Amino acid sequence: MKAMKRGVALLLASLMTLSLAACGSGSGSGDEKKTDDSKNASTESTESGVKIGYISPGPDTWYLRAEEGAKWACEKAGAEFISVNSNRDSEQEQTNIDYLIDEGVDCIVILSWNEAGCVSAAEKCKEAGIGCVVFDACGVMKNHDVDITASVDFDWNSMGGTYVDWMTETYPGEDYVFISGTPDSVVCQTLEASLSEATEKSGKLECVDVRYGQYEPETAANEAEDLVNSGLDFSIIGVINEDCAAAIITRLEDMGVADQYHVFAQNGSDTGVDLMKAGSLEFTIASSPGLEGAVAVFAGIDGVTNDREPNQYISCPIAPVTPDDVDNPEIVIPWSVDEGSWTTLIKENFSDYAAYVE
Repeated sequence: MKAMKRGVALLLASLMTLSLAACGSGSGSGDEKKTDDSKNASTESTESGVKIGYISPGPDTWYLRAEEGAKWACEKAGAEFISVNSNRDSEQEQTNIDYLIDEGVDCIVILSWNEAGCVSAAEKCKEAGIGCVVFDACGVMKNHDVDITASVDFDWNSMGGTYVDWMTETYPGEDYVFISGTPDSVVCQTLEASLSEATEKSGKLECVDVRYGQYEPETAANEAEDLVNSGLDFSIIGVINEDCAAAIITRLEDMGVADQYHVFAQNGSDTGVDLMKAGSLEFTIASSPGLEGAVAVFAGIDGVTNDREPNQYISCPIAPVTPDDVDNPEIVIPWSVDEGSWTTLIKENFSDYAAYVE
C-alpha cells in the first residue's frame, strides 16, 4: 500500500510538472503570470528531510534543461523538490520567492535573469534563516554584502578570450559583430564585457556592432539581416546561443550570403552539434545548463546538511568545441540528464558531492 501511494504521488507530481511546462511555454497575459504560483508549483516528494525550492526564470530550452538537472540532483540526494517559474516577470519572481519561503523550504536555488532578482532572493532567504544558491548569474553576489550558500556559474569572463583566440587564429584580420540576448541579462553583460576586453587586448580585430536578439531566434535573425544590409565591414557573426544561431544561419542561406560569413555561438546543445555536423556553425563553447542546475542543487543540499563556509563560488566545466569535437562527450557535455557522463564529471570536479551520485 505504501509503495502504491508513492507511485500515485509521483504520477501526480509528473502531471504537475507537465502542466507547469505547458504554462511556461504559452504567451499568457500579464495577469495570468502574476497569479499565486502555489497553483502552478511542481513538487517531487521524497523521504529525505531536505526541501529544495527551485525558481526558473522562463520557458526556453536552457532554463528547462537546468530545471531537469536540478530535479535529477534532488532525486539522487533524496531531497524534496518544489519548482516554480517566473516567466521573465520580476513581480512573479518576487511572489515565487515568498511562496517558497512560506512553503518551508530549507534552501532556495534561483536562476534569475537579472541582478535584482538574485539580491532579493539572497536577502529574503537570509531573513528567513534558510539557504540560498544563486546560479548562472556571473558572480554578481560578490558585489553585495549579503551571505548566500553558494554561487554556481560558468567562467563567462574567460569566454571572450577563447572566442577572440579562435577568430584571430582562424580568420586573421577579419572583424565581427555580436548578437547578444537582452541588455539586462547579467550573462549577456558579462560575456559582452569579456569579448570587449579580449578584443581590445588583442589589437588584431574589432567588434563593429552589438545587437540584441532578445533570446528570440526570429528577432536575432532580423538583427543579423539588418547588419548584413548595413554596409558594415565584417565577416564573423557571434551569437549568444545556438537556437538563435540556427535561425541566423537559415536567414543567411535565404539571403544567399551564407558563404560570406562565419558563425560562432555558445552552448554545446544538440542544435549546435547538428549545425556543426552540417558545416554551418564553426565554433562554440560547451556549457551544460543541466549539469549546472544539478551542481547548484547539490550545493544547496550540501549547505543545509554540512557546516560549510558561506559564499562558496563554484565553477562548472566549459570547453571550446570545433567540428572535430562534436562526438566527444567529454568535451560536449550533455544538456539533458546523462547518468554516465554527469556522474563522472561530478566525481572529478566536485568531490564534496560525489556521495550523492554513488
